[in-house]
Amino acid sequence: MKKLLLLILLAIGYNGIFANEYEPEKILTEVNNDVALFFKDMIIKDLGITAVQTNIIPNENADLTIASANDKKFHITGLKCTSMVQALDASGDEIAYTVTLYNVKKSALKKLNNAIKKNRIRFSKMLDVIDEKDLDAEMHGTQEAPDPAMFSRLRNVQVYDIFVTTEENKDVHLQVYAEYFQDAKDL
Repeated sequence: MKKLLLLILLAIGYNGIFANEYEPEKILTEVNNDVALFFKDMIIKDLGITAVQTNIIPNENADLTIASANDKKFHITGLKCTSMVQALDASGDEIAYTVTLYNVKKSALKKLNNAIKKNRIRFSKMLDVIDEKDLDAEMHGTQEAPDPAMFSRLRNVQVYDIFVTTEENKDVHLQVYAEYFQDAKDL
């Protein structure tokens, strides 16, 4: 069961075919017992992984937990989010896009780390701790919004890059890559 779950997660961890200069790079999925992403409260050795790709943003009903299966202390040293929406034509080519790059300010990392209890923090809790004032944001995109008749669907991507350091000063990069599509006719 464990191997099947990991195989599925590795199989979906390939890099996509969509690209502009802000396309977030997917990181390689690895098993990590020092600090990793776990599904809900299933903190079990050899089930923690460094990267998850999903079609929803984890929330209280379908959450991830950042934790140590080895019960080691860790702290968050950085958090970045890429939020991108692309308008795609019928062949899947990009017509237009908008992207916002968020970086959590260094001063807000203390709030994040104070929310870590018993060497774990829920992903949804981590997002709740951060306020708009805790973020530096940078927006990019095409000059004009596309004519809705020109595109067939929207691609929405939310990528969270979480940088963590263990008590042994081991740096670990965690990533949650949420991607979903919306048909233009449904807008």
